Amino acid sequence: MSTSIELKASQFKVHSVTVFQADRAEVSRMFDVQLKEGQNEIDISQLPTVLDEDSIRVDGIGEGAIISDVIYHPPAQRQRSSRSSASTGHKKAIMAKYSDTLKSADTTSIQLGEFLDLYSEKQTAINQKISLLQEKIEGKEDEISEQRKIQLIDSEGKKRAVRITILVHAAKDGAAKICLKYLVSRASWAPLYDLRASIGPTKTEISLQYRATVTQRTGEDWGDVELTLSTASPQLASEIPKLTPQWLNPIVNYWAGKGKQLHLDSGRGFAKASPRMAKRRIRSRSSDEEDEEEAEEDIRRPFDIPQALSIEGAISTSFVIDGLSTIPSDTDSTSQAHKVAVAVVDLTAELEWIAVPREQPSAFLQARVKNTSQYMFLPGRANIFLDDNFVAKSEIEHVSPNESFSCSLGVDPQVKMTYHPRTKKTRSQGGLLSSKAITTAYHQKMTIRNTRSTPVKRLLVRDQVPVSGDQQIKVTLLDPSNIEFNGRNTISAATDTTNKRSSMMVGSENRLQVPKEVQIGRGVSVRWKVSDDELMSDAATSVGLDGAREGMIEWVCELGAGQATDLTLSWEVTAPLGMNWGPQ
Repeated sequence: MSTSIELKASQFKVHSVTVFQADRAEVSRMFDVQLKEGQNEIDISQLPTVLDEDSIRVDGIGEGAIISDVIYHPPAQRQRSSRSSASTGHKKAIMAKYSDTLKSADTTSIQLGEFLDLYSEKQTAINQKISLLQEKIEGKEDEISEQRKIQLIDSEGKKRAVRITILVHAAKDGAAKICLKYLVSRASWAPLYDLRASIGPTKTEISLQYRATVTQRTGEDWGDVELTLSTASPQLASEIPKLTPQWLNPIVNYWAGKGKQLHLDSGRGFAKASPRMAKRRIRSRSSDEEDEEEAEEDIRRPFDIPQALSIEGAISTSFVIDGLSTIPSDTDSTSQAHKVAVAVVDLTAELEWIAVPREQPSAFLQARVKNTSQYMFLPGRANIFLDDNFVAKSEIEHVSPNESFSCSLGVDPQVKMTYHPRTKKTRSQGGLLSSKAITTAYHQKMTIRNTRSTPVKRLLVRDQVPVSGDQQIKVTLLDPSNIEFNGRNTISAATDTTNKRSSMMVGSENRLQVPKEVQIGRGVSVRWKVSDDELMSDAATSVGLDGAREGMIEWVCELGAGQATDLTLSWEVTAPLGMNWGPQ
């Protein structure tokens, strides 16, 4: 004879949860049970409806006990019993209808006796089956009625309609512990950052508060649980996709077979670790004056922020959150993100100011930050603070330990920009024996002032000169005049009719020499603009070529506290008389 043990999951706390980014979470529950010698049926009800049947894992701790089977009971069992009862009743009606069609003239006494015996046997079996099904239906109705009572108390009760039966054979009576693990959907987490920068007279301090927002609508609350955040993406399917041939036919833009999108399953990568509880204490005051002073100092200290334990797996990273976390289940109509702290790390950074005064008379502060921590930074939103003032919202991309990333710290109002009005002069060229042309000279002046009490060691100021798209139009850079190619400063373009694209021409050569940064004054140098990709590239032979092709110029300035400097840009455009030209 088996022993039945009924447990309601809603009456037991969740022990630990591992939340994944891909709308999944692994829930771990612990149940204390008293086993009887022999077969025990442990029935656990009120489990989440979003539970994944294939992910169920059951372990146990107990002397002489063996788990023999785990049975998953999905919702709506009553309908199956009702359908079975209806099918059996239909068979009974068919037999009764067939018996009414029999006539004595068409049937011998022997045949009639054999039919009555068969009818009686089948009728008895059908009646027994109907009776058993009816009892089962009544039992399900009682269970449904009980569930409805729970729903009257808990409006989210409908989200906990799954039941699991665990069969355990015990060699003797005794206590045991059942550990139940399963995956649920409708739960996820995302990284969130607070980056705080402080510019000092000698160094810049960068502090990054790494946080996570956790949301869940599984139907069960996670109260005081051991929380782990994982970058793994468990999928319901783990088969490696197959590629199909892509046949080419003599029809334009037609593919005979569709290629499937390759999706690499990053696997589950479950990580297990026990979080370390941080012990924090504020000393109480006493009558002793020295103890009062120490207590005063302790109170003035800021709260400690827990540091998550980072566990690197083969294909994922897990953050074990320090302490216990409470994440209640949200309803379908309301969803609230619950924030947990991962870590606070101090990073090293190099600052630079970038200004494009032609478009906006402001200097933007940008930090080149190196991840010197053990944590992997995942793509997420970042709130930027400069000297304890909120300045901007930004995004942080995927950054592994020892990798660097750029982060804009917003506009620095203490670096002033003045973009003076542009001047131009026009003159004619040519005479009787040569074609007449019109040359227009442009002059642009910019003033930069550092009103900070600390120096600005690296300020990039960007502007541009037009680039010719026609061989009849010649653009000549006058100032700065020493960023040249092959000793010449004429910027023109030739059209490649084969590839339908424009390329720079210097003199008669259809190629560019490598531009170099040229010193033009104290603390000021100039070059063709260098892109971020070129700065990070080892291919030094191509540095600045894109800027030269597009007419982009970049000054690199160093300004002391309270210092100002002027930058000038001059060029001229020569075109045939009567030709209308302009930007396109």
